[in-house]
Amino acid sequence: MQKKPSLASALRQSSESQKEGAVTEKTATQPSEKNLTVSPTPSNRIGKKSITGWFDADVLKQLKMIGLDKDMSIQQMVGEALNDYFAKNGKPQIAR
Repeated sequence: MQKKPSLASALRQSSESQKEGAVTEKTATQPSEKNLTVSPTPSNRIGKKSITGWFDADVLKQLKMIGLDKDMSIQQMVGEALNDYFAKNGKPQIAR
């Protein structure tokens, strides 16, 4: 009768095969420069910059509710608010 392999050697083999699999898996999931694609900038965003800010969740909720009432996007409302602020400070209203 053949002797069964020891539990320690079975665990050692399993551990080694997992390490090899992990190395292969990490290498396979790292993106190469060939796979990276750059999506073109939409024409309506060319020459424009993003303005962001952090506000309470209630601010966003209120903006969405006003937007629904007035059939306006948040971007349109922010543009209007910026133009009002520019006018208040004697600057041209250039936000579109």
